[in-house]
Amino acid sequence: MKYKSMGLVVTTLMLSLFTGCGDSSSDTSASTSTTDSVAKLSPQTGTQSYLFYGDVNSASLGSLKNIRVFDSSKPSQKLVINDDTSDVKVPVVTTELTYDAKTQSYTDLHVKTLSYVSNGTAYRVSMIKEDGTTPTALKNSNAGTLSNSDYTEINYLGFKQYLTAFDDDANKSVLITADMQAEDEAINFGDRKFLTVTYPSYGASVDGYLVYNNETSKVQKCNLDVTSCSDIDFGVDAGSRDFEGDMIGTTYSAFIIDDKVYVLNKADGTTYNVAFDAAEIDRTYLQGDTLYVIGTDHNMYGLNMFTKKMVKMTSEPIVDLERIRTYTDDYVIGGSDTLLMAFRKDGTQEPITLIQTTKTEGYKYVKQYGLGSQFLLQLYSVDTEKKETKFQACVLDGDKVECKDDSFWAVVPLKKDGVLNFKSGICYTPYAYVRVDNTDAFGGGDLKVVDPKNPMQDGLNIGSVANYNFQTFLTHSESKYLNTLVDTDGGIVVYAKDDTTYKVDAFYMNLLQENSLVQLTNVDPFPDVTNGREHCHGRHCMICHSFGGGKIYEDGAGSNSAKGYRVRLNFEDGTTLLADIAKGAGENFSMPLKSIKGNFTANVLDANNTVVNNSADFGHQGVAYANCNYCHARDGATRLGAPGAISIKPIE
Repeated sequence: MKYKSMGLVVTTLMLSLFTGCGDSSSDTSASTSTTDSVAKLSPQTGTQSYLFYGDVNSASLGSLKNIRVFDSSKPSQKLVINDDTSDVKVPVVTTELTYDAKTQSYTDLHVKTLSYVSNGTAYRVSMIKEDGTTPTALKNSNAGTLSNSDYTEINYLGFKQYLTAFDDDANKSVLITADMQAEDEAINFGDRKFLTVTYPSYGASVDGYLVYNNETSKVQKCNLDVTSCSDIDFGVDAGSRDFEGDMIGTTYSAFIIDDKVYVLNKADGTTYNVAFDAAEIDRTYLQGDTLYVIGTDHNMYGLNMFTKKMVKMTSEPIVDLERIRTYTDDYVIGGSDTLLMAFRKDGTQEPITLIQTTKTEGYKYVKQYGLGSQFLLQLYSVDTEKKETKFQACVLDGDKVECKDDSFWAVVPLKKDGVLNFKSGICYTPYAYVRVDNTDAFGGGDLKVVDPKNPMQDGLNIGSVANYNFQTFLTHSESKYLNTLVDTDGGIVVYAKDDTTYKVDAFYMNLLQENSLVQLTNVDPFPDVTNGREHCHGRHCMICHSFGGGKIYEDGAGSNSAKGYRVRLNFEDGTTLLADIAKGAGENFSMPLKSIKGNFTANVLDANNTVVNNSADFGHQGVAYANCNYCHARDGATRLGAPGAISIKPIE
């Protein structure tokens, strides 16, 4: 098949999964044993850690209202309890491993500490299991009451976390490391912004910090106690927002200054620049030694920081190219909310269209899971005859996509011993895949643990749960404590959202034991979903505002939401269906697919049930047209002849 977009012909793969972040040429799966025709994972040896969970704050998914720490062997026993976390910041974990720079292999990956903020105080819990010890929450430094505190994630051999807090009155910042004790002083950064850590070579101990001095407007390299700092000379003025990030696997960081690329060697403070000889930069993404760029000309580029060679990965512009999702060894995965494509890194072939959203099919919950040669993706479709949503768990592997019907990807625990691959979206090697089979309309069903070597096998059934979607937290930027998911004695904690009540609960599962699923929390249903950007629950807007519903605007251009209005469907048999006010502040509506009886006319009603706008008579062809926002999109992005967004004013 071929898909044509803006003059660019791209190849669509025949649909015929997903390995870990180790090098694709190495063995990326766990060893297994077979019992009763089901391949079971072998237990992981090495340092074991405690596990933790908490009740989720539904108004801002990713933050927890309390903290519980427990041993994997006794999920019901709570070893650490903190119920007073009304202002808790996103909890984070620090992991630890042993690294061999020559082979890029690592061993003994485990969770070392849990850190969080409660009532302005930073706490740390040692999570390593030791004989005769019980985990205890201790103050993390004597910094006192913190304000405006936030964790910064450093992608360096285990996602090291650093807590920074700014004192408005004193006009100074402090920094707290994960290893600090109650008696330790927080590091006084003064009027500086913490950017990242420095080290003499990748894999060596951290020897200092890269900061931006707000007072002098200079980027600086400082020692560990910030008593000595030296300015970085780029040859041009650099701001804190110019910091692009670390080049994972190296000692280098990148800065984008006035559409030019500057590279800093944090080991010695030297810099050089790389010319970007192409269209103006629209969006940039740094992965390993390459800066991937979406230009204002709607083309995709890759600029290698070391060779200074730039590759154009598109032969012609793709207007729908808006963002990059993740990476595999050979591909950059990107597109938009309605288009998902794979761009060959070396530019030797046309981009592959993985899925183009239509009225009745598309993709959901794109995750960061680019691992080795593979990329995990989740497809959905609507059966207009049965009026049901169907899912497919798929993976791009090399030049083909393999899918499993009625399945949904959940989570991927990591191997304790593996290979780091800095070309992939996640650099670790996977230990197992957790997949949901026999899915219902919300992605709930039977949770199966499968070996990455045979991802389409039946797998070990660890329990069943209806209506809960186990991918919510994997797409949410605040859920830093799930970025490195390592089991302990086979046990992990995952989060899932009940799509019928909008509440999120924690679950425990043992990857080695059948029927081991335990629901750890049971929070109250959330009454509405209206709080800022977090109301999307970590999803793309089209996920909620799509099938069986839509959104009402003041005018056909879709410039402003219109609250207090309803939509009614009039069917050819004379019956009607009044849509429910669903999500958001009242301008959104939803309808069960099974309630749509055939072709319909859509009316927009005011608070008095007076028709203020309507569609053509019975012009909407049943369930296939229930995805209202697909055709009636805002900002003029209409399809299939739709005159504009659904609005309270007739479109002239």
